[in-house]
Amino acid sequence: TPKTAAADEVTPETTAADEVTPKNTAADEVTTTADEDVAAASKDKPADEWVKVLGNDSIKKKTVKKGTGENLEKGQQIRMRYTMMLSSGKIVEENVEQTFQLGDGEVIDAIDLAANLATVGEQFEVLTQSRFGYGVVGCPPHIGSNCSLLIIIEILQAEDTPKISDMTESERTKIGDRKRKIGNENFGRNDFERASKNYSLACKYLDPPSYAVQEEASDELKDLQAKSWCNLALSELKLEKFTSGIQALIERWKLIRSQQKLCTERGNFSSKREIFKRRRRLYDWQLN
Repeated sequence: TPKTAAADEVTPETTAADEVTPKNTAADEVTTTADEDVAAASKDKPADEWVKVLGNDSIKKKTVKKGTGENLEKGQQIRMRYTMMLSSGKIVEENVEQTFQLGDGEVIDAIDLAANLATVGEQFEVLTQSRFGYGVVGCPPHIGSNCSLLIIIEILQAEDTPKISDMTESERTKIGDRKRKIGNENFGRNDFERASKNYSLACKYLDPPSYAVQEEASDELKDLQAKSWCNLALSELKLEKFTSGIQALIERWKLIRSQQKLCTERGNFSSKREIFKRRRRLYDWQLN
């Protein structure tokens, strides 16, 4: 199991969620089951105001203010503002702005599924059981295990995502690195299944096939490519998916070899030799 190297790769950076401190810890709030929490949160509200997103009470959506724009579509880049609270009313995150790709696992399932029924400009509430929130793992220290949630959301903007082959490197890097960082957050809370999905999609944007993107990647992009493949390998190995984990390490090793070859061709290998030695040692350690 990797130690220092893994921590360097998957340590999540500070997000808006990190800056919000709830009044009480989530552990103090978890006193009922998810089903009971959702039922309590929607008590005294007319039943016809709530839409059962999945046909049952697991996720419910209520429109507070109708939108004036078009319906959101899967794959779009969505910018939203949200406040998240426990079903008791204790605020966990407040007035947080976030951009995510709809249907790509960058947000909890409840938001992904409910937003798919929303329009630009709409304000709505979502009640969700823990299964479609942070589940058994929770999101320490703010959200405990098996916590249901109430989320107030406003859709600020929606834009179509261009084909990868039509994107500039900057555009691909922005989306891919965002997915990588979200993967880091999920890895940090031991949700390796979701982290693997995030890292896999990060690699899709950061290191697409050569037929899709032919120009030479910048040094910054190459570094992000290596990190994403490495983190994907780690999360797959945590899930004991050894074949796909080793394949991700092979992709990372291909990057290292291509960088080594490039430096040699430029006659600049001596100045880069130590970097490659460190990367090779890191690769070998993680492969073990």
